[in-house]
Amino acid sequence: MATVEQREESTSTGARLPDMARFIDFLEARKAESENPKHAAMIDLLIEHSVAEVRDHDIERTMATLVDDCVYHNYGDPVAIERNGGPVAYRDAVRANYLESMANGSLDMDGLEVEVDHFFISDEAIAWDGYVRLRLPGAALAEAGVPLPDGGTADDVFVLTARQAIVIPFRDGLMVGEDFYLDGQGTWEKVA
Repeated sequence: MATVEQREESTSTGARLPDMARFIDFLEARKAESENPKHAAMIDLLIEHSVAEVRDHDIERTMATLVDDCVYHNYGDPVAIERNGGPVAYRDAVRANYLESMANGSLDMDGLEVEVDHFFISDEAIAWDGYVRLRLPGAALAEAGVPLPDGGTADDVFVLTARQAIVIPFRDGLMVGEDFYLDGQGTWEKVA
């Protein structure tokens, strides 16, 4: 599990790059601990979804983990909601969003990380809260009108750390979508 110590580590000398492998390792450990075969299968599907979208950039494998009528809900940060096509995204918009994020690098292994504080699983859903860490170039932030942290330039790379919660409902062994809650008031740090 992510700890406060890990978050402090990332701020003592500048931000370290996100590492999505930490989240995959967390899920693998939870799957190994599970005594419920249905829960283990749900976690396994979430691992496949995460690896396909972030490591392999395989849109067909990513979409194969979702029901045909998948729905994504975005809450909290207006910028993230706008970037994701609105508060609600259906299959075609979800696919387009994944393709765009795969192409622009925001779904790279060193571009995204999930730090889990609390993890919940039932027969109907997986949910967690914690932090999301996103790597973004200074030029992209400047273009979006985001003030750069003190001493930062458009040539620097920054990491946003923000509080998040995700609920992933399941149906017939597939993900129904994601309900994504993001605190848009995170902190920006320059990469060490």
